Order: sequence, then C-alpha cells, then structure tokens
Amino acid sequence: MQPQRFNILCVDDDLGFRRYLSKSLNEQYNIRFYALGFECLTQCQDWNFDLVMVDATLPDMVSEQLVEKLKAKPDLATTPVVIVSYKNSDKERARFAQCGSDHFLSKVASPQEIKALLSDAISKAA
Repeated sequence: MQPQRFNILCVDDDLGFRRYLSKSLNEQYNIRFYALGFECLTQCQDWNFDLVMVDATLPDMVSEQLVEKLKAKPDLATTPVVIVSYKNSDKERARFAQCGSDHFLSKVASPQEIKALLSDAISKAA
C-alpha cells in the first residue's frame, strides 16, 4: 500500500523556486502551482488542498491579503498556510502571523527541512 499523497497549493512567481519545490516534493505531494495571487483565488476552488504555501512577495497583490482571502473561504479556513520568504527575520514572521498564516519557511531551507515542516503542519491540522 502506498502512503497517502497530500495536496499542496503553492502561490509563488519564482519559477526557479517552483522547480526546486517540484523536484524536492514530487514523490510525496501533489502540488498545484500558481504564479499570481488573483489567479489562485479564481482557480483554486476545483481542488482539495491539505496545505497552502504563499510567497511573501507576490507581484500582483499583497501576500497578507491573499492569506486573509484564502482563510476567509470556509473550505480553507482550517487549512495550514505556510509563508515562504527569503527574509528570515522575527519581524517578517510576526508580519505574517498577524494575517493568519500558520507557519513560516525560509526559501533557502533544505528539502529535508521543507518536508519536515510540511509533514508536521499537515499532521497537526488533521
């Protein structure tokens, strides 16, 4: 019996980081990528997500607004949201905790660190 594959929604405009995530997580997770926040909001309804990853700096909207809009959706209200940022500071973490994000991940994290955080976040939400 194969282990359960969880569904992850990732909103990030950085193609290189999306490729990195895809290669790092493809064996364990089904990932749907969106480059823009508005694209995500209009198209994400047709898939069940176990976790959402949001880039801290999106080109088309403020990331905090995207987190708030996603958390306002009844089917995503309890879904863990992970902010992904190159800035790994207490100030950055606090900024996103205020808008409802549940976890924070540095974009320079190793694949093992990413997998551990995602696994922990999904298991705590279950």
